[in-house]
Order: sequence, then structure tokens, then C-alpha cells
Amino acid sequence: MNVYPKRIIAVLCLLAAFAGCSQSPTSVGKKIIPVSSKYTTHDTSFTSVGDTTFKFPQINGSSGSFLVGNSSSVDAKALLLFYASFPDSMASVQIDTAELTLSADYGWNVSVPPAPGQFVIKEVLSPWSAATVTVDSLSGLSMAPTNSANFVITNLDTLSAGKTLTAQFDTSLVRKWINIYADTLLPRFFSIALVTKPGMTNFGIWGFSQFGSSTPPNLEIIYEKNGIKDSVSLNIGEGTFFATSNPIQLSAGIQTQGGISIYSLVKFQFNPPAFDSIPSNKVVINNATMLMTLKNGQRSIGYGMPDSVVAYFAGSATNFDTVAATYFGYGYRKDTTQTSNIVYTFNLTTMIQQWINAPHGNFGAQLRAISANSAIDSHVFYSSKDTAYAPRLLITYTRK
Repeated sequence: MNVYPKRIIAVLCLLAAFAGCSQSPTSVGKKIIPVSSKYTTHDTSFTSVGDTTFKFPQINGSSGSFLVGNSSSVDAKALLLFYASFPDSMASVQIDTAELTLSADYGWNVSVPPAPGQFVIKEVLSPWSAATVTVDSLSGLSMAPTNSANFVITNLDTLSAGKTLTAQFDTSLVRKWINIYADTLLPRFFSIALVTKPGMTNFGIWGFSQFGSSTPPNLEIIYEKNGIKDSVSLNIGEGTFFATSNPIQLSAGIQTQGGISIYSLVKFQFNPPAFDSIPSNKVVINNATMLMTLKNGQRSIGYGMPDSVVAYFAGSATNFDTVAATYFGYGYRKDTTQTSNIVYTFNLTTMIQQWINAPHGNFGAQLRAISANSAIDSHVFYSSKDTAYAPRLLITYTRK
């Protein structure tokens, strides 16, 4: 067998391969990784240069939970608007009873099991819409008290989530609504307000079905005609709540609170020599983490709510409530075993990259409660003036 030619061919192939590896890269390779480019990774940190806490009237109509209560200087009233439809035959019926049923889904500032609720129902005479109503609208709403009984919890337990609340509804108000519905010239507006007695713990009830609630508010009307009893249920509608605090108790520090719309802005400055005066287009942010320290553990979180805050990309230097919703980061407890000076960490990588690329758009990070429209949870962080616990940014970036 003649094996020498095969060995010679194999040796020649190996020599050709080594020769190819020793040559310069092709033009395609040069375009992918330019020989002149060098990438280095650096770490740096910044301390916030300022902050401000503010309040503004927001639309609460997107809420899926309606809050009621009076606790820690915060008073919450819920509004319910029923899309009522009554059969023509009800114009002459005898109304036996009417009962309003609600289902609890939230409780605020609860250190011990909350007491049973004590509420009154008021008829709302002024038209409103959940899509447009704000907390400033509350003073303009006309409400008339009814003779309904206070709410009582069916099993005399607590206001824990899932418990059912019932109240006997004023049958004269039901009769009024039926008469309005029968008169085609009158506006069909059927609304009530749930108003708590002073000192009652704030809690929430499920909203109507458009928010995915399986247990929406339900008004069951039992009536009799010609000796036969029948019933109709009103469980479709819209609602919202108003949470107010007078005066607003703003703690010293950076504060957020849902319901009464307390937000904060935190500002960081990126001026030379922050990045060694290198052009912004030469900086790629690999990771940016904001650290904020809770002031002596000051926070009030309702049961069933996440213990976190949202940082948004602030969109204006003058309109503090303006945000660019595309860029945001959630802040969570870094160490859940801490009991004081708890640190919250926010991933703001995309947001910081935008600030580096366009420094004129750096209006700061706006902090909001994660459930600002369905809870009144609150956080208080140390301010930028605090030398030990001011907000900080930890940045890892690539310098090209």
C-alpha cells in the first residue's frame, strides 16, 4: 500500500493552515472589531445633589380597589356609581328590602386585626366620572345622608381580605332611582358615597368587574308585586376613592404615599470630571443601581401589598408630575432581615444611559408608591442633605 503520498498531503495541509492563521484578519473582521478601539470597564458612584417632595391632584379612577376609612390623619371616601337598569314593571312594585354587599381586599397600617367597620352611606347628587374626577373634585360634590344602617361584617370578624361586608340600603332611595329611571327626561345617575366614622382603619373593597373583580359591589333589591316576590341585582358600574390629609403631614426626608398623591424627585448631576471628561457617546452604562435608605424604618404597608417603590424618568423641570413612562425601575428591600435603616435598591441602568446621552433631559428620578391609585402605603427615605444616608448611585460603565 502506498501511504507516503497521503502523509505528504496531510503535512502540506497543516502548513497551509498555520500560514493562514499568521496572516492579518480580513477586511470583514476589521469592520467588526476595529484595531484602534479599546474598551475598559470602570466603577464610580454619585451622591444625590437634591430632592423635593410634592403633592398633586391625580385621577383616582383607574383604581381597582376603593378605599374607605380614617386613620393616621388620612381620610378616605369611596364613590360608587351603579349602571342601573330597572324593568318597567318595577314602577309600581312594593320594595321589601335592599342590601349592599361589599368584599374587603386591603387594609392599611394594620398592626393588629382591624376592628369591624362603621360606615354610613350618602347619596351623591353631583354627576361625576371615574375617568376625570380628581381629589380636588371632592369639595364640589353634593352628598346627602341617607337612613341606611352602618356597615356590619357578616361573621362579626375583622376587615381582613376576603371578608364580606353588608348594609341595609335605604329603600326610599331605591324608589327614587326607579322613578328617575322610568322618567325618560331625567338623567339616569345613581351614585352613593361610603363615608367612615372618625378613627376607623382604612381598608379597601373590590371594585367593579372591569378591573377583574370576581366579587364587585352588589346592591340586591327584593320587591313584591301581586303577592309574588322577585329581586334585581345591581353589580355593574364604576367607582373611585378620595384620600385626603389635612394638614398634609410631610416628614423630613424623601416621601411617597399613595392615595393622597405624595411623590418625590431625586436629582443626580453628571458633570465633568464625573466620567473623566470623556464624551458621552464614548460611555456605555453596564449597570446603574440607586440605593436609598428608609428613614428609621418609617413605612406603612397594607396587607397584601408589595413593599416597593417605583422610580420614573422625570420628564420636566417645572411640571414635577410629568414622567416618561418608558423608563422606570422598581425599588425593593436589599436585605429583608434589616429592621432599621433599611436599604432599597433600584435598577436604573436604562435611565442613567439616557441621562448620559442627553444631559439636558436629566430632571431627576420621580419616586411613587407602587400602588398609588389603589392604596395609601407610604415610605420615607433619608434626604440628600443627610451625610450618612443620602441616595447614592453605583455605576459600572464601559469606556470606549
